[in-house]
Amino acid sequence: MADHSVNGLEKKRPSWRQPEWVITLLLVALSAAVAGGQTHTLVSVGDHRLDVVRAGEGGPAVVFETGLADSLDVWLPMLRTISEYTTVIAYSRAGFGRSDERSPDHSVPHAAADLNELLHRLPIKPPYILVARSYGSLISRLYTSLYPSEVAGIVLVDGTHEQQVQQFGTVDSAYPREFRIFYDSVLARLPPGAEAAEILETVRIQARGAVPGLQPLPDIPIAVLTSMRSDESSQYVNGTARGHEVWRALHDEWFRRSRNGIHIETTRSGHGIQDDEPALVAMAIRFVLDRVRAQ
Repeated sequence: MADHSVNGLEKKRPSWRQPEWVITLLLVALSAAVAGGQTHTLVSVGDHRLDVVRAGEGGPAVVFETGLADSLDVWLPMLRTISEYTTVIAYSRAGFGRSDERSPDHSVPHAAADLNELLHRLPIKPPYILVARSYGSLISRLYTSLYPSEVAGIVLVDGTHEQQVQQFGTVDSAYPREFRIFYDSVLARLPPGAEAAEILETVRIQARGAVPGLQPLPDIPIAVLTSMRSDESSQYVNGTARGHEVWRALHDEWFRRSRNGIHIETTRSGHGIQDDEPALVAMAIRFVLDRVRAQ
């Protein structure tokens, strides 16, 4: 399926043998990250522990939420960049990265509750700025609905919308069925666990077009980033130009909730905007951070 969160899973990059000099550079970069304060800590949340990385100083703290079945590693380069300006936190949800698998509930509401418990166990005061990509946008938007006084601003990076499959279905009536068939085939190959549970959750959410407890975003500083890179040879409508017009309209709904927001569209990036155009994501975070501080 097309390369954005309409499909839930993000595409994995192919692996290859790295030259020795590349490996050396990677080790240097890793050492620099550790030197910059990016150290992993396991924090107890109920009966399981979540892997957390914290860096930087000052407030408000910027909290990074990952995409579907992903770990905090996806945000580490951005964490280092933004830690120059304020406190930053990234974490892996239960069952991903170094976080414990024990939690049997991998629903969006439970993930939001886990995040709330995690943040209250860290010595960092709210309100926070939430930065979320893909499926993580559902969690961050629900967190904002449940704990509105704790969220000062939000950045949504090519975020999943709970009604996207239904809306793509208005352009191509076959799409909802294709979406379910695709994920049924993925689930058939996965063992029970966190990854399968999150995929089942995204399928359930798209089938009903809603997340329990999710409310429209409040009027807070917001930045929305949308990939508009299309491919007319795509097998599915969500990858085409017509599909991306639907995608943009769904994201525009979030942007228009704020009187102090920005909607950034790009054709240079696919779903992984933080990898393809990290400076664009950093700019969006700084936009929200500066406006929250100004208030």
